[in-house]
Parts: sequence; C-alpha cells; structure tokens
Amino acid sequence: MQYGSIGWSVGATLGYALGSSSQARVISLIGDGSFQLTAQEVSTMIRYGLRPIIFLINNRGYTIEVEIHDGPYNNIQNWKYAELINVFNAEDGNGWSTRVTSEGELDKAIKKALSHNGLSFIEVMIDRDDCSKELLEWGSHVAANNSRPPRNL
Repeated sequence: MQYGSIGWSVGATLGYALGSSSQARVISLIGDGSFQLTAQEVSTMIRYGLRPIIFLINNRGYTIEVEIHDGPYNNIQNWKYAELINVFNAEDGNGWSTRVTSEGELDKAIKKALSHNGLSFIEVMIDRDDCSKELLEWGSHVAANNSRPPRNL
C-alpha cells in the first residue's frame, strides 16, 4: 500500500500544468524520495514553458516509511536537487531554482518564485525526523496492521 503511488507527484504536476489556464500556477510539494523516481519530467515542464512552483522537501529519505518501519532501505542518495534545474534548462530553458535552510530564505524564495515567469523550484531542507503528529499516529497504525498475523479464511 505505501509504495503504491510513490513518484506520482512530478508527473501529476506536469499534467496539471499542461491542463491549466495560462494564468494559473500549479504549486506542488514533493518529497525527495518520490522526486527521484520521476525527476526527468521537470525537463518537460521547462521545454513547454510551464510555470509551476515546486517545493522539493529534502529530508534525505523516506520519512513516511521510517514512521512505519525504519531500516537502511529508507535512506536515499542525496542529490543537489536545486542544481538539477540548470541541467534541465540546457541552453534555452527558463527554470529558476534555489535551496533554502531557514524561514527567511523561504520567504524570499517564494517572492522570487511568484514573480518568475517560468518554472520555479525551491529545495527546502528539513530535519530527517520532521513530521506531523498525524503522520506519527498513521505510521503506528499501519505498522501495527502490517505486523498482524494473516487471518485464516
């Protein structure tokens, strides 16, 4: 169940941005692990001149999975995500990116993203264990459910 939809958000951002009016801005919050599965679609967004604002939440792993069952398989190779936009821009793209580590930097980045007429990509650094109370509760419920013995039918 947990891995059933991982990686969908980048492709969904592309689809929503293609289907939106030219005045609309699609805003996406994407985890780093999920992003690694379909990152190349950002180059398609740049190619078509789309203007989404993507917040890449970098906590260096699959935190949602850590809360269910921790193990070394929840750690991922960290990328320099914000630097990927330069790669995807190639010689004629209009993507803009930055990496932020504080609320003040985030405020400035959001202002810049809102005024940029192209894809904006903000890599937001957060602590590995930064998650909501609801995620912790959900993770404990899923972990308990996953550890039940199978029912005889």
